[in-house]
Amino acid sequence: MRPSIEQVERQLELGRMSLAELLSLRRTLRVPFRQHPLGFVACRLLNEGPRNLRLHFWPQSGGAQQHPHCQIHDHLFEFRSWVLAGTLENIEYGLSPRGHEFAIYMTEYTGHRSFLVKTGEVRRIAELSRDTFTVGTSYCLRAGVLHETVRVGLSPALTALVTTDVSTEAPLVLCPVKGPERYTYERHVVDESVIEPLLAKVYPEA
Repeated sequence: MRPSIEQVERQLELGRMSLAELLSLRRTLRVPFRQHPLGFVACRLLNEGPRNLRLHFWPQSGGAQQHPHCQIHDHLFEFRSWVLAGTLENIEYGLSPRGHEFAIYMTEYTGHRSFLVKTGEVRRIAELSRDTFTVGTSYCLRAGVLHETVRVGLSPALTALVTTDVSTEAPLVLCPVKGPERYTYERHVVDESVIEPLLAKVYPEA
């Protein structure tokens, strides 16, 4: 029986939903992982209107960043993320007159292709906080907060996220000031023959 997002969320919060169970659910639902411009591969496991259950996986290799200097971004959704494998660092940013200068890009989507379009706006930002999360921990982020998530170390990392759309504003991404007018990224499906051996390194018995 297909669980609801609320049921999965409750089990994650109680520590009763294992990585093996989530990966088994993905296979049952036959939902693929896709390349993501932030360097991980992503799977939207369940969708219920404005709410989604997603899996984000940083393999040892196989991710494809859009650009290493286009990683700071915000979201139109708020989320809670549970770390199920590896270690991640979440870094939040805010406006600062002494901060680094970035060009603001707006995100647009067509099918499984995404575009970053230069807005002409420039912002100076600085780091506000940096927190590390390991297996068994979770964290929340509000919509509209500029941040980036970085895998710590070389081991694979995997998170389960419950996201809730709260805005209709296009997400923003910060890129180099001298960057092009437009970036394009194809969110290709990762073939099962590729993803399964990578997942096996995280949880061999899943």
